[in-house]
Parts: sequence; C-alpha cells; structure tokens
Amino acid sequence: MAAMPGLRKNLRFPNNSILRRIVAHSEAHRLTGCGLVKEPCRLFCKSSLLITLIFSVFIFPHFSLHAQVANQSRHYWFTLEKGKRLFREGAYGDALVAFQDARNDRREMYSKMEHDLIMLFSLREVRGMNDSLDRIEEYIAERGQVDAGAALKELYYRVGKNTLNNSAQSALDYLDRLKSYPEADYWIGETYRLMGENEIALRQFNETLSNSDRMENPGFTVEIRYKIAEIEHLRQRYNEMERQLQAILERDALWQQDDNSFVREAMNRTIESSGVNRFLQMYRHKNVETERAYRLLGEYFYVSGRHGRAVPHLIFAFIIQNTTIIDEVIAERFDFTFTRLEDLMTAVARRNDIKNYMKETDYYKTTYYLAAALYATGKENPARELWTFLAGRGDAGEWQGRARTQLRSPFVETSQESP
Repeated sequence: MAAMPGLRKNLRFPNNSILRRIVAHSEAHRLTGCGLVKEPCRLFCKSSLLITLIFSVFIFPHFSLHAQVANQSRHYWFTLEKGKRLFREGAYGDALVAFQDARNDRREMYSKMEHDLIMLFSLREVRGMNDSLDRIEEYIAERGQVDAGAALKELYYRVGKNTLNNSAQSALDYLDRLKSYPEADYWIGETYRLMGENEIALRQFNETLSNSDRMENPGFTVEIRYKIAEIEHLRQRYNEMERQLQAILERDALWQQDDNSFVREAMNRTIESSGVNRFLQMYRHKNVETERAYRLLGEYFYVSGRHGRAVPHLIFAFIIQNTTIIDEVIAERFDFTFTRLEDLMTAVARRNDIKNYMKETDYYKTTYYLAAALYATGKENPARELWTFLAGRGDAGEWQGRARTQLRSPFVETSQESP
C-alpha cells in the first residue's frame, strides 16, 4: 500500500477528517488499479462528494463481500490447479498465464481485505481502541462490519490469532505479507525453467524461497533449493550451488548436531576398520529428502579434489540409499536380514520399483565415488571391497568398467576446476 503510507503506518490521523480519509483512501486505490472502489469514485466524479460520503459510510459497509471473498479464495486456488494440469499436459504457455492469474487473484483478494480493515480502523471510535484487536472484534460484532470481520477471520485462519499479539497494526502487516503467492511463483519459475529461461526461473525460485514461510507446505523449500542448485550448477556458480545444498543438510539432525558428531566418527571408523558390509549391518539412516544433497556434494567435492570432505557426504548418501532398499525388502520379506551387498542385490533382482529407485539415485555411481574417495584418503580396504562389488554387477554399466580398472591399478582421479 505504498500509495497511502499514512493509512498503513499511522491509524490515528490526528489532522484528517473521516471524509478526507475515505476520499483519499478511495482515490489511492483507484489510481493504483486495485479496483476496490471504482464505482464510488465514478459516483463522486459524476455526482457529488455528498453522495460518495453517504455511499461509503452508510451503505457500502453493509454490503457483504463475504461470499465474494470466499469465491475469490477458491478461484485463485482453482486457477493454480488449472495451471498445474496445463503444465502436466505440456501446454507451458497457457500454464504460465494461469499461474500468473492465480498470483494476481490472490494479491487482489488480500488487497481488498486490507482495504476493509483500513476503512474500519480509520473510524474515530476504532482509533480510540489503542490498537486492541479484542476491542475491535467486539465493535465489529456490534456494528455488523461483515467485511472487516471476514478479513480477520481469514487472517486468523492463515496465521493464527495469537501470532498477532492483539495488535491491529500487526493484522495489517500480516495481510500485506499474505498478498504474495509463493506456490504460484514456484510454478512460474518451473515453467520458465522447462522453457529454457533459467535466469527468469532462478529469480522466481529465489522469490519463492524468500516467502517460503507463507507456503501451505513449508517443507517444499527443499525442492526449491534443489532447483536453484541445479541452475547454479549449469551457470557454473559452484559456491552458490554448494550453499543451497548445504542448507538442505541443515534439515538432518544427525548431520548438524554437535552431540551427534561422535556417531559420524564412529561410522567412519567402522567402515574403515570393519568393512562396508559390517557398516551396513550396524547403521541405518532414513532422511531420504537429504540423500540427493549428500550425493551431489560428495561427488562435487571428489571431482574438485576435496576428498576429505567428499567421504562423509558420500557415506551418508550411501547409507540412506541402502536403508531405503533394505526397508523395502523387509516390507516384502519380514525375515530378511542384511549380510552382504551381493545378497541384497539378489533380493531385489525381481523388484522393478527398487531398481528404478537405484537408477534415480545413481546408486552404482554413488558407490563408485565413495570407494574412490575412501581410497584417496588412505582407506584402501573398504575402497577395494566396494569396487569388487561393482565389478561383479553386470547392470552397473559404466561403473562396473571403471571399478575393474581401479582394481587392476588403483589411482586418484584428476580433480577438475569446473566439475
């Protein structure tokens, strides 16, 4: 509401009459194209200030916009879903229009609600309530201020009444924040990404990330960070790619908490001294949303010559992948017990769903780079164990051949400045 800073920031208006507040607020909305009071302004232009005042003060507040607001609320959500359907059908141009319409519809809806509250808060008797929402709610109920009541009801649903600390000004601030639609921003970015417009997509993803606390599913920020990291990799901005992936790992308590550092050290010691199979018998980890971040960072650190940093990331990716596979096998065969990687592969031989998972997560590639990183940091025995496993896997493709080469004559691969 940049066009009316007095109304947004100071609800007392010590030098303004109610007439000037209403006319100024209405004119500001007309000029900014919000479409909230176009008809009253036309009446003012065609008739007189008196007619405008009567309409604004006595008639307009009693027209219920509750049904209109409810319909509009459903409208922006349905428009977003329509865009998703068009997106899945490959109609990216039409999908983009739908996502932009959804974003604009939501902004208009919350702008109207903000307008309703500002009009109410500007009244003399309301200004004397010392910013108290409780007292203002009583006034709304007594005077039948349906539109303002609907705006507060929507706000309580979105952010919770306690969040507002009984403050009318806080209610306006939160309504202003709710005008953004991060879900629509995400889908706009994803559409541009698939259309090859990575720069525009990146701006949209960053905009979504900055408003992620307003998303219906805040956990979706993980997917957004993966998208940003992917684009930054293509742009060869590796520091920013790393920053996004490390931010994802902050969601893994086992990785982040200092109290659990001894667990990571114990995992490293086990795989070095007792071997890979013993390691997988002792440890499990199920944080599947971080698996990709561990894997990408591990491979990135290895090919850029930072082998010491690669090892723990690749260990975590490897254990998450194998935990997922073992759990799936146990779900079908409750008596299954892990003993060796070779036996695990035999157990999944007829499970196409698990094979697809292994392909999606680059299981054999992860295994190869973990072995390579272990070898590069002086842990030759577990490295050879993993390479031997890969060398016997006919479905490992390229990684079978590279593992056989390493078994014949192990070497540390040359690092790359631009992995």
